[in-house]
Amino acid sequence: MKTKKAFGYSEQKIIDPDKALLNFSQKFMSNSKWIRLIEAIIENSQEFKKILFKKIQNEKIGVLYLDENSIFEFDYWKTAFEGNNSFNDWLEYREIEYLIFQKTVDSRTNQDVEKISAVIKSAGEFYLESDEHELKLICYKE
Repeated sequence: MKTKKAFGYSEQKIIDPDKALLNFSQKFMSNSKWIRLIEAIIENSQEFKKILFKKIQNEKIGVLYLDENSIFEFDYWKTAFEGNNSFNDWLEYREIEYLIFQKTVDSRTNQDVEKISAVIKSAGEFYLESDEHELKLICYKE
């Protein structure tokens, strides 16, 4: 018998990433850009209090877990995260529509999105959008 969590996971996997990608006309990320970005985040982890992401397959927002202890030695890092997210599963880079860096993480914690933007820009050219509440790194655009 499937639990509610198992049903949710099954629904999440129904949409094939390749099919979901057909909905986007612009792609701004490659695996090599992801690797440079992740390396920059790990090297500057003190600036990144919380990293949110949205998958292309659904509307759920998840959290990426990257810090100074994240290891980058395995082959899968070339294309995916293993369990470094709030969905507790594999997450291919190509499945991420955008990352969100909120200015206010919670009532006691803020992030300096200007510093985060500088760290991101030091890793390469990325498509960034910002407003008074957050910085968003766009991976795909319709």
